[in-house]
Amino acid sequence: PEPKSLCAAAQAKQHPEVVVLDYSKLLDGSDLTAQVGEAFGPGGLGILYVRGVPGLAEAREALLPLARRLALLPEEALKKYEREKAFYCIGWSRGKEKFKGRPDLAKGSFYANPLYDDPSLGDAALAERFPITGQNVWPSEVPELQDAFKRLGRLTHEVAKPLVRQVDRLVAEARPGHTTALYDRTFPESRFVVARLLHYYGMGEEDGVEDWCGWHNDNATITGLVPAMWFEEESGRPTEPQPGAGLFVEGRSGEQVPVPAARDCLGFQIGEAAQILSGGVVHATPHMVRGHIAKRGEPKLCRAAFACFIQPQWDADLQPPPGAAFETIFEGREESKLIPPLSSRLKEVPVKFGDILAQSAAIYYQHNNPDE
Repeated sequence: PEPKSLCAAAQAKQHPEVVVLDYSKLLDGSDLTAQVGEAFGPGGLGILYVRGVPGLAEAREALLPLARRLALLPEEALKKYEREKAFYCIGWSRGKEKFKGRPDLAKGSFYANPLYDDPSLGDAALAERFPITGQNVWPSEVPELQDAFKRLGRLTHEVAKPLVRQVDRLVAEARPGHTTALYDRTFPESRFVVARLLHYYGMGEEDGVEDWCGWHNDNATITGLVPAMWFEEESGRPTEPQPGAGLFVEGRSGEQVPVPAARDCLGFQIGEAAQILSGGVVHATPHMVRGHIAKRGEPKLCRAAFACFIQPQWDADLQPPPGAAFETIFEGREESKLIPPLSSRLKEVPVKFGDILAQSAAIYYQHNNPDE
């Protein structure tokens, strides 16, 4: 059976920094800005949990086991769902990213927009200019995937709404010219929602891979993180999260902090779009996923996860609140040495969200493959 990790684990003595909010308090409009600032401000970890989300357990259990089923399909079947023109950010992707000069085969990803099957709304010129707005593609080999994917993505998107309103309230306290820019850019003005179902393949000592995913910041306004599930890769038998593996974030003093498992909570990480729009009141989270290395003779363990990137429209202008200088975006904490700093990728504002996405992808590629 799956482990009984609770949200309380996030408040255990060794990790007092992880903030836990009640969904009911978000819905009733309670002032949670102090807790949100503790989590997302320059002194926090940039991540928090929301507990008490109706339907989360059922939606999670319906979708996450499908990641393994999809990822273990024959390669020729999966190739039908690759979309090179969309930079492999629609449909299936494995080995298309490079890390240290080698194709990244440690994980497989399935991308789709859970709200809009065609984010371009049939606008061929728009789809040509921004290929990421292309139509969803759904694998016929796993017919239940579409409904389960959309259900969990839409739930995550809905829970993010009152949370981002709290972030706007926090920013308005520090930046008098700010109103509701984070919420407006991210929800009513945007159809650009990208969700990613991930299968982290089981690894053994002989595979020579240590990390499932390298250090990075998310570009989105906010990322919803569904608690992962673990399985024996060959048998599909559920197993427990492994000590020393899973999600890590960089603490604000540079320490690497494991994020405790909390299967009854929805996680949220703040992203760089929010950092720009807030003028540095909130700061994005460097994070990574550390793999589990099975010893020889032990079963290899895989990990299924789901992330929903909730973000501004591809052509939205991002800039700090009125009266906040450009430099405020980067103030409040020392920029991470684990990733290309935002200041190296953002040179002026306003900037189109799609442009900062493209610039970041190019610079991260160079960072991760310095010999190319």
